[in-house]
Amino acid sequence: MISQASNRRWVVAIFVALAIAGCSHKSASSQISSGVAPFSTTRNHAIGVVGATKRSLGPEDMNTLAVAYTDLQEKANAYASFMVEAVTTSSFDPARNAKYASDLGKAIANFNKSYDALEAIHADVVAGTWVTPFAQTLQARWSQYSDVIAKMSPQTKAALIADLKRQTVWPNYEDIATEAVAPKH
Repeated sequence: MISQASNRRWVVAIFVALAIAGCSHKSASSQISSGVAPFSTTRNHAIGVVGATKRSLGPEDMNTLAVAYTDLQEKANAYASFMVEAVTTSSFDPARNAKYASDLGKAIANFNKSYDALEAIHADVVAGTWVTPFAQTLQARWSQYSDVIAKMSPQTKAALIADLKRQTVWPNYEDIATEAVAPKH
């Protein structure tokens, strides 16, 4: 689990990265990577869980997992798109930020509930406690760095957006653990 203090540090890091992106693309990219770490870590963990689980489920359970993950993916990618849009337009909508964070938090909880039913586990497999503090800190820090983002060159902003997408966009369910499932005997 990621602490609230840790959440604040990485959100500050993402905005610092955005602020210095005009000076050093490599530095901005590495700072963005660390800034969106909770988002990326959660995505990578969910992908690992789905990949490992897909290999051990029958067709009916695979469908249940696909539905749960697809909802999670859609909500996460909507939030990722919001962050990219904020950089693209140099504009930040606090109400949309809160909505995307809420939707993602609920999708994580629903995924965990579905996964629990499949695996008979009673612990969250995908951490979701970071989402609300992330959204709050993202909103609080936006005003400090929005002017810098607005003044970035189109090339710098495009590179920054590409890095942000690389760190936050979730893959389709079908693209996880794509090898053929061995039939059970």
